[in-house]
Amino acid sequence: MQRPANYNTRHKNEILRLFAATKDTFVTAGQLIKHLRANQVDISKPTVYRQLDRLVAEGKLRRLSFDGISGFCYQYVDPGEAGQDGYHLKCESCNGVFDLSCDEVSHVSRHIFETHDFQVNDLKTVFYGKCKVCLHE
Repeated sequence: MQRPANYNTRHKNEILRLFAATKDTFVTAGQLIKHLRANQVDISKPTVYRQLDRLVAEGKLRRLSFDGISGFCYQYVDPGEAGQDGYHLKCESCNGVFDLSCDEVSHVSRHIFETHDFQVNDLKTVFYGKCKVCLHE
């Protein structure tokens, strides 16, 4: 008997619980594996990648790619915010990635669309610079 694609397992629930607890953070698969193993969760790399793929397909995680970071980054999708992807900030010093929810930036997207007939992909729009912590180091 074949299981449905969205069935729940202990590993899948553990991964989703971790992402829900750190919902404003982007996490790579490598960071996730390191965290799970540090917390005595016995899980193989293929299982982690398989579960990440399933959670993305189910819309519970978003998968993004950023320059300077090897592989994908994953972030929890709050059920009440599904489909509300936005801009991101990436620190060139510490490689931190942060969500940017700002009406001013959405005005720029509207201007580009209305004036230049070009639709910006908000999910893939990243501003590079230095975060407040790195600015003060």
